[in-house]
Amino acid sequence: MTRVLLSERLVPNIFHLVIEAPEIARSARPGQFVMVIPDEKGERVPINLADWDKEQGTIDLVFMNLGLSTRKLARFQPGDYLQTVSGPLGCPAEMGNFGHVLLVGGCYGLGGLYPLAREFKQLANRVTCLAEARDENYIFWEEKTRKVSDNYRKALRADCFASDEELGEIIKELKDNSPDLSRVVVMGCSYLLFIVSRITRELNLKTMVNLNPIMVDGTGMCGACRVSVNGQTYFACVDGPEFDGHAVDWVEYFNRRRAFLRQEELALALYLNRTLD
Repeated sequence: MTRVLLSERLVPNIFHLVIEAPEIARSARPGQFVMVIPDEKGERVPINLADWDKEQGTIDLVFMNLGLSTRKLARFQPGDYLQTVSGPLGCPAEMGNFGHVLLVGGCYGLGGLYPLAREFKQLANRVTCLAEARDENYIFWEEKTRKVSDNYRKALRADCFASDEELGEIIKELKDNSPDLSRVVVMGCSYLLFIVSRITRELNLKTMVNLNPIMVDGTGMCGACRVSVNGQTYFACVDGPEFDGHAVDWVEYFNRRRAFLRQEELALALYLNRTLD
């Protein structure tokens, strides 16, 4: 059992938990995630590590309240206990001195980008963070992220599926004005990962995406999170979650993401019916 120390809603539909997890905090690295089981009947949910404090023995999780399990997590209050939290899992993000790094985040991905920005900055990179959101009300941790960034930009639009042009203009402008921009890292919804990868391919900018496929155990045993990259099969939980966005088979990826959509909808409907009774 893992105790919740802080529970808050950051913006509409995005929640933040701080929990006691000293062993995870001691070995956490940017880009890794944990598997969370909300209760004794809950499924395992992969959530990016958004921050950690080795001295306090705590970790920060940021997630979207979307399905059954995340809806349960959003109801936890300080003093409540999660059934299980295991990690850190996955490979740490590839870090180094790349010159100028662009970090693009949307939705819950803005949380996972924070530790990357902090470490890239510590490694003497110039760090630009680009927050993508519907409007200002959906951006969180801006002040916190600005402290570990050299430049902070926003792409605000009402329709997330019409953001290609604006994102493309911003990224192209950054590349034109900064010849040393050599790497892009993206976290957030699958569509954002795909769109940014398509934009940067045309600009010949190396791009790493943090994939979020369906996971069951998070240890490479089930194979549910397999993805195709450069024509080869990988498991996102143990080989990723960071991969070359230009090499991902996006058609296969989106098809596999929809595999259990109907079952997820039914599970959430049953839970809501029981809650409202």
